[in-house]
Amino acid sequence: MLLALCVAFAVFFIALRTPTAGTEVNVLYERKQAKDGAKSSETTAVPKLHALATPPNQDAELPDNVEFYDLHDYEGTPKGKENEEIVLLLVPLRNAEKVLPLMFRNMMNITYNHNLIDIAFLVSDCSEGDHTLEALYEYTTAMQEGKLLPILEAKELQTKGKGVFGSSDLYLKYMPQDYVEQVKKAYSPPYHSEYEKPFRSIQIYEKDFGQVIGQGFSDRHDVKIQGIRRKLMGRARNWLLSTALKPYHSWVYWRDVDIEMSPGDILEFMMNFAGGYDVIVPNVWRPLPTFLGREQPYDLNSWIESEDGLKLAETLDEDDVIVEGYAEYSTWRAHLAYIRDAKGSPNEVVELDGVGGVSILSKASVFRHGSNFPAFTFMNHAETEAFGKMTKRMGMHVGGLPHYTIWHIYEPSEDDLIEISKLERRKRRFGKERNS
Repeated sequence: MLLALCVAFAVFFIALRTPTAGTEVNVLYERKQAKDGAKSSETTAVPKLHALATPPNQDAELPDNVEFYDLHDYEGTPKGKENEEIVLLLVPLRNAEKVLPLMFRNMMNITYNHNLIDIAFLVSDCSEGDHTLEALYEYTTAMQEGKLLPILEAKELQTKGKGVFGSSDLYLKYMPQDYVEQVKKAYSPPYHSEYEKPFRSIQIYEKDFGQVIGQGFSDRHDVKIQGIRRKLMGRARNWLLSTALKPYHSWVYWRDVDIEMSPGDILEFMMNFAGGYDVIVPNVWRPLPTFLGREQPYDLNSWIESEDGLKLAETLDEDDVIVEGYAEYSTWRAHLAYIRDAKGSPNEVVELDGVGGVSILSKASVFRHGSNFPAFTFMNHAETEAFGKMTKRMGMHVGGLPHYTIWHIYEPSEDDLIEISKLERRKRRFGKERNS
């Protein structure tokens, strides 16, 4: 049994390509000039990576066990799909067994050529009895063999009315019907041509980082543990990134498991902004029951810095972490989520300072230059918000799309559950009265 093996971490590799046998030598090199001798079009203040070796004669044939990479050829561009640029899709997972079918449905719906996407999962700090790792291995194997869709459809039939897409039937009773219909439509045929095609490669890693905070909505969003949680998440993200990133990757796309609806062409769409931005994020909202207002901004970690925020940081200790969106930290920053206009142009982009981690598309060069997800307090922030701050400090550009929205699943808070319980009791009482 897989879980019976008490190991620090396990690695599974499912690939469409067979690695070359023997010892490999990877030679990394980035030109300072374009091929035609003209100056590079890059305008950021970040210095170029130094050559690790003199590039060989372009006409020379390299031995099978030597690989040469000119990193100038792996810079993310607005025409990533046309240029066949390879994307590294990174997904951190914890106690995610229930929402894996939802994640794979969204993953299959990506219209970017699947043979240009490498996927790397990190399963970490799951609770005893959780089967995320086993389910993930089953689904990835089936997907790479082109057999996943029938499995998901059968599972959806078995669980109909019990939480097909991440929310239970109890919550769905109180959701706006137009939103419920949109979700059903998003997972219904006709499917696009890439839908059932295997991806370029899939890697699954398991490694724990000492995360003991619960996975409930109230546990994860309690202000008291946010700094600790985010620093641990920073460690996990950096571990996954450094393990999976290869020199031929032009893009890195971070994606949370519990996204309920997302446009299939999200990669191509966000790449359109690569001419002016090195990192780009969409807006993230979530649906709400009708008695709570139908919808709500979800990710408040994407924001524009304010004078109040800077003044607040000056009053804090060096190791204090500002937690955005909480009354304890009044920064009065402009949040990407609140700039949203449902009828606004999806092509509008604003410069950001902090970013949320639900969906981040970044040029791979951002990480090669040294930016990462601080697992310590950096400018009074940690993890993704600190990543935004660090990336900007290094002279690169971070952008957000206020009117281009993806939707997170609805996770009821304790107060929500109490209110739903009251409504259910009222329904049962009135139903008995009508039947008597």
